[in-house]
Amino acid sequence: MAPPPPPRPEVDAFRALAAVAAGEPGIAEVQEAAAREAERGGPDVEGYPGRSRMAALLPRLAVEYRREERSYRVVGLQGAEEVDYLRFMPGSALVFRATWDLATLVAARGEIAAAQAASARAQRREAAMKRATAVFFDRKRAMLALLLEPPPTALARAEAELAVDRLTAELDALTGGLLARERRR
Repeated sequence: MAPPPPPRPEVDAFRALAAVAAGEPGIAEVQEAAAREAERGGPDVEGYPGRSRMAALLPRLAVEYRREERSYRVVGLQGAEEVDYLRFMPGSALVFRATWDLATLVAARGEIAAAQAASARAQRREAAMKRATAVFFDRKRAMLALLLEPPPTALARAEAELAVDRLTAELDALTGGLLARERRR
């Protein structure tokens, strides 16, 4: 009888990794979901400077109508006679005004605030992606440890399962429920 083949740890490792990854989303999908979740609810500042600058090309219109009724009385001497008369001068004016704020063609009001909001949004997205990546691989490690080196006691096994559940819940929170949706399919 032939001796059994020597153990090949790399084959066992690949099998364990495949078993852990079965039915699970990949890291790219997790990062994308975390980025989407981080952007949710933030202000939409994309295109703000361009829209604001284009708005500066449109004039601000104002229309004004005035009706005046002026009268004055002249009393006095004119030559050798005394003069006393009332002069009445009614008038109307219709004024149209168009003004442009050409300074906003160069730098729109609020453009700095929009740039800061976009920067904060990008930082939130980056932080969410890093956190999701870390939790994703911590979860994979915990699942591999459960598969390859199961704890000897029931309590240790339950604690290890709870650790995996905690990481799963955290990853679901970061990705907007990506793992929960994957399990429902």
